[in-house]
Amino acid sequence: MAGKKNNAVVAVIDGLTATQAANIQNDIVKSKNKHAPNSRGVATLGDRKDVGKMLNSGQSATKLIESGEVKSGGKKKKQ
Repeated sequence: MAGKKNNAVVAVIDGLTATQAANIQNDIVKSKNKHAPNSRGVATLGDRKDVGKMLNSGQSATKLIESGEVKSGGKKKKQ
């Protein structure tokens, strides 16, 4: 038995360029799909001053991470 699936990961990493932030977000999506393909999650990028808003926004202004694809505004993006 793998145990209860009642854990979550939240990370805030700041002091990044837009390219670095996008690369880290992409790495998180790939890692989630590799290690937990049936789980769900959200990933968001934004300005440092908006961290509180991003954490409180839930799924608005975020990308829903699903196995094998990233959905943004209902449009599928190939990885």
